[in-house]
Amino acid sequence: MSTITFTEPQSSANRQQALTPRIAPRRRVAVPLNVTVLRSGVPDAVPGRSVDVGEGGIGAVLAAELFPGELVGVEFRLPDSGAVLAKARVCYQERLRCGLQFLSIPADQQAMLGAWTLGAPKRPQAAPQTKIALSREAPARKELAPKFLADASRRQQAASRYFRRKIFMLLAASVIVAAGVGWWQWEQGWEELESRLPGRSEEVVQPPVAVGFEVMQKLLVHKVDPVAPVGRVTGVAVLTAVIGRDGSVISVRPVSGPEVLTSSAMDSVQWWKFEPYRQSGVPVEVETSLAIEFR
Repeated sequence: MSTITFTEPQSSANRQQALTPRIAPRRRVAVPLNVTVLRSGVPDAVPGRSVDVGEGGIGAVLAAELFPGELVGVEFRLPDSGAVLAKARVCYQERLRCGLQFLSIPADQQAMLGAWTLGAPKRPQAAPQTKIALSREAPARKELAPKFLADASRRQQAASRYFRRKIFMLLAASVIVAAGVGWWQWEQGWEELESRLPGRSEEVVQPPVAVGFEVMQKLLVHKVDPVAPVGRVTGVAVLTAVIGRDGSVISVRPVSGPEVLTSSAMDSVQWWKFEPYRQSGVPVEVETSLAIEFR
């Protein structure tokens, strides 16, 4: 049995001074433990192993760095006892070793910690008169044993239920946070995609203005020639195109001509670019007919 204080030892320059000095009996023990810390609203689980434990806190070696003053959740199981789930505060951090002070812990678990910490080692074999005295007390101890075991079982079951409830709450919070982040990212991505659609407008001011291709041909600034289909198919593909206020082709549909020609013509026309057609100085959408000849 040893004692530990959460104040900073004078021999260590790296360890932060403990926020609330406190001395409590400790007992050395090495068991796995899990520390949960909230960072940016998201719970982060840090595994580790205990060094010593007492009714007021625990010393541990963790797989990540914590910071003095952080509030964390601590979960571990004592040998030959039950599970402990408590809220604690980081008192110091030196490399991977830290000290945690219990702030909120169920009364039954705190009593279990105190009893376990103060548990006396096995006594050596006593003299014959001591054996006789112990034998006289044996019946009373046998009567108390069932009650003690029942109380210990109830405390262990209560601790197990509390542990499962906390795990469920943490998982539910993680799912809610992940769903919220995913929904926000989906909304942002969709808005960005919509903003990139050519010629998109929030409301239709007026229908497209019908303009002959002779007029629009003078405004053509970028043209992609259609690819001639295999088999030397000749003819004329007639299309109808809608050109947006920025001069880009919003939509194109076939009117007449062989399907193989209209398909090739549509593939090229959708990449054409025009100067905006203006009415009274204001750009407007235009609908025009195109006739593309394949020789």
